[in-house]
Amino acid sequence: MGQRIDRLCAASSGHIRVTGRRDRDGLPDACPPETNVIIDFSSNEGTLEAVRRAREARVALLVGTTGLTATTLGILRDASVEIPVLVSPNTSLGVAVVRHLTSEASRLLGEAFTLSIREVHHTRKVDKPSGTALALADAAARGGHPISAAQIESVREGDVVGDHALVWEGSAERITLRHEAKDRDLFAQGAIAMARWICGQKAGFYGMDDWFSSWKDARA
Repeated sequence: MGQRIDRLCAASSGHIRVTGRRDRDGLPDACPPETNVIIDFSSNEGTLEAVRRAREARVALLVGTTGLTATTLGILRDASVEIPVLVSPNTSLGVAVVRHLTSEASRLLGEAFTLSIREVHHTRKVDKPSGTALALADAAARGGHPISAAQIESVREGDVVGDHALVWEGSAERITLRHEAKDRDLFAQGAIAMARWICGQKAGFYGMDDWFSSWKDARA
């Protein structure tokens, strides 16, 4: 993801610039003064390092890492008192739209329909269910269709970037909503858009829905 974000920023003709990047020796000693946001796609341990550095530099933080522990999420919430923090398990605009549609579909269909979720990822992905699947389940619950993590079917095969399908089953009909990621660049593009947005927010704890609402309102 770091390499993809680097490449897209370089293609922006200077409008967005990478000021530092973690390598095998860790982050630079300090964020350059022109830094506006830290983007984190790493691990639970890497996120802890990123939030510490963001607090030190007093800059915004975007976390796209999944599988975060409750303790780490608590630390992120504590940091959001001082800096703007956006935690999004998926940085795809398409997934944000699917979350919105999931909540609406669940609300409109009601108890006459049952819901199932299936997600497929590459064999190297560790967390099961995926953070995206859990985010979709949260959207469904807000619409009136609660579904537990144990009820989500998770498959790990090949080099699948990400495939999420939701199925509402009625007595005489079936409705399917699906998002298939074909290229990982879409996550880098979304991350840059979210990073630009969170830079302009006041200190607080934000999620994908906050960014999507702003994006949607701008197109109304």
